[in-house]
Amino acid sequence: MRGRPAPAPLPSTTFRDDEKVFSHGGYQLLDAIAVPRFGDTRYWPADCIGCPANRKPSDWRFVFPQDDPLINLQLREYCFALLNPSHRVLRKSLIFLSAVPLSVATINPSMMEIRKVMHWGREQGLPADLGLWDPEDWHEAIAHKASQVEGAKTVAFHLTAIRRLRQLTAVITGISAFDDPWDDETAEAIGAKAYDEDSPSRDTLATPAIPPQTWWPLLRGAWTYIHTFAPDIFRWRDHFAQQMEPRPDAPRSTSARPTRAEETDTLLEEWLSTPGNAVPVHEADYQNTNAGTPMWTALSKMVTGGRSMNIFGATNTSSRPEQRRAIVLAAIGEGRVATVKAGVGRGRGFTAPSYIAPGTGPGVTQAQLDDDVRQWLADPSTLVPVHATDDHGKAGEPIWAMAARMIWGPTPPETHRKRYAKRFDLRHRTGAARGRMLMEAVAAGRAVPVDLGVGMGWRAYPLPCPDAARIQREDGTSAPWRTQISAAELAFELHMLRAAVYVFVSALTLMRDSEVQEIQRDAVRTYFGSPAVVSRKTKMDPARPELYWWIIEPVAEALAVLEQLSWHPTHLFVALAPPTGKQPHSEPGVHSEVEIDFFINGINTIAHRHGLAKIPPSHVRSHMFRKTMAQLAGREPDSEIALGLQLKHAARRAVANRITQA
Repeated sequence: MRGRPAPAPLPSTTFRDDEKVFSHGGYQLLDAIAVPRFGDTRYWPADCIGCPANRKPSDWRFVFPQDDPLINLQLREYCFALLNPSHRVLRKSLIFLSAVPLSVATINPSMMEIRKVMHWGREQGLPADLGLWDPEDWHEAIAHKASQVEGAKTVAFHLTAIRRLRQLTAVITGISAFDDPWDDETAEAIGAKAYDEDSPSRDTLATPAIPPQTWWPLLRGAWTYIHTFAPDIFRWRDHFAQQMEPRPDAPRSTSARPTRAEETDTLLEEWLSTPGNAVPVHEADYQNTNAGTPMWTALSKMVTGGRSMNIFGATNTSSRPEQRRAIVLAAIGEGRVATVKAGVGRGRGFTAPSYIAPGTGPGVTQAQLDDDVRQWLADPSTLVPVHATDDHGKAGEPIWAMAARMIWGPTPPETHRKRYAKRFDLRHRTGAARGRMLMEAVAAGRAVPVDLGVGMGWRAYPLPCPDAARIQREDGTSAPWRTQISAAELAFELHMLRAAVYVFVSALTLMRDSEVQEIQRDAVRTYFGSPAVVSRKTKMDPARPELYWWIIEPVAEALAVLEQLSWHPTHLFVALAPPTGKQPHSEPGVHSEVEIDFFINGINTIAHRHGLAKIPPSHVRSHMFRKTMAQLAGREPDSEIALGLQLKHAARRAVANRITQA
């Protein structure tokens, strides 16, 4: 059964369907990205003006309802008018808005509020023309909103959206002009009344400052991570990354992409031209195979590196296999032969020995494996991973697979992880001998318990780090900030380092969250003879111009650290890991509130180990950094001296900086 088709869209009496949505607001349009048109009734993506790094792509678009053509048209007209405040139709209708349009991040939720008002009116049986509502209906709409949400600010935003609609009724189809039901009363006061709160005073600051008892430990902790811990974190990251690289003798995949015919011919020529390579032939008669017959299956795997076992098999469509066999027989005639005795009892129809991948066959002898274990244990800092819990009675027993990984490197994804662990198989003489080496080290106290129940496997294995930076503790003693670290713990430290840079840069540059997250590589410049960081201004400016913010040397060091942490080709604040095959792309940007909370909670969790002061729990957000710095520079005693110490040369240039205007 097919779904019911969507109702036909209604035409607008004020705007043409072919008009570009972003055309009369001073927008800086990006090349090669289509600009949505007013006639697009489903959604308007705003990618053409660039999505700020601190916004999700899913939030940077307008989505319109499809069930009611009239509401769809009205919401499109509402958004189009706010996105194009200098449009000739608005001026002709005596609607004069600010020349700088509101942000997509403001218009989109405002449109959603209008949609909720319309839906509530339909449920109450009110006229579809909102201009025909009585003042009492509007007061009930506000009371209903207050019953659904918490906070006077949310109600105030809801009311502001209604007032914007009232201002635009001349260009919105099907809505008559109506008077303001709340007269000149402010939206904040109306929101407060909806909750029986006292009306906000004009002297009340909407953005509070960060308390000093939180501000200073927060900045000191961030700077410690940037200046002291970062070199260690990067060194350990490189160490674990090197461990993740497969060793040259790691088993190769037998399920890789099959070779093409031309590639196979080239591989055969290269293999036969390599000195020392000899064609394996049967030493004795075996079942239906005569002595001296080439072992075609084994040779196929040798030539292709295990990717094919039938490059010499006869086919009805190609003569290449016959030509390859002729080349091999010619090599045998030249004496390039190695006789092999085929195994017995390996299954019916067996005509060739199984192919053994490089690194696991005759190329790696048992004596070499024994030497690898002895060499690994020869390092006094080596600890053998053992089971931390008594699951299945294995507490204190070596974790064979993890030990094998530490000795011989990681197994490739297509190789079963137990393959290396069989090198410690206690049922065989050689494996038991190597296993006894590990158990003797455990008996000598060289063991570290690893809890595999956390699901991290080898990532939970801790490695000693004797070269860690030393820190001064509160009791006056000096000690390394870490004595050991695992791959799982390193992931935590990398996240802490990124959060520390965000906190530090936001606090000491007076940049907004959107401006901080737009910082790209090589952003530190010289501006009027002083160091500065360049970024894009996105708030209240659709052209997104590049601006400069003067900085001090520690901020430049923090950005240099972030450049080492970021993998993105342009932006610095991005996800910690690059996208994988299942995630083809990753947009730049982080969640500022998550970064701040993660850093504060992280400091309070590890403060006793890292020698840092705990941060009193408090509400900290990115916009509060600007207010706190402004108060430090303008309200504290000796603020001029404090400003000179905090911003140094930036204070001398303050008269030319845009922050002076605020």
